[in-house]
Amino acid sequence: MNANFEPSPDFVARVMRQVRTYEESRASLVLDWLRYLAASGALLGVLRAAPVF
Repeated sequence: MNANFEPSPDFVARVMRQVRTYEESRASLVLDWLRYLAASGALLGVLRAAPVF
């Protein structure tokens, strides 16, 4: 085994690109759920208020 291991020069750039991609997909999933919950809440609010009119 080589005692003086040195990673390739673009190792950090490649890993950080993968990390950013993962984080963006995760954030997108959370935002999608929040939008779904907001739309569901609005719809339920309208349906509950409908008998008043």
